[in-house]
Amino acid sequence: MKRWKDDGERDDDEIEELQAEIREWRLVQFPNATLPGAGNHLVKEIFEAAEELADCFFLSSQCQDLGGVPVGIPEFCYQAIRGLGLDPAKVIRAKLAKNKRRKWPDKPGEGGIYEAAD
Repeated sequence: MKRWKDDGERDDDEIEELQAEIREWRLVQFPNATLPGAGNHLVKEIFEAAEELADCFFLSSQCQDLGGVPVGIPEFCYQAIRGLGLDPAKVIRAKLAKNKRRKWPDKPGEGGIYEAAD
């Protein structure tokens, strides 16, 4: 499969080099790995990545509202979720529902960051 960077440069060699490095490590670290096991783990990681992208959508939208992030970052997060094969609106709304159930501090912590207690 041929892959290209957005700037038009081909990145096939870099991808293949990274995959070879990972393959070498994986064969030593997980000699009994199976396709079903790797596939199940991939699905788990995709859902985790989608949830993290939903967080990035929230935070980039907040920064945009506050005047501190370029237009397009929330849209990038939305499209990245779609790129994982998931419905972005559904993922973002599910994460919003999860965040609404969490307990949040009244004041931000270090760096002005609000972290849920759970």
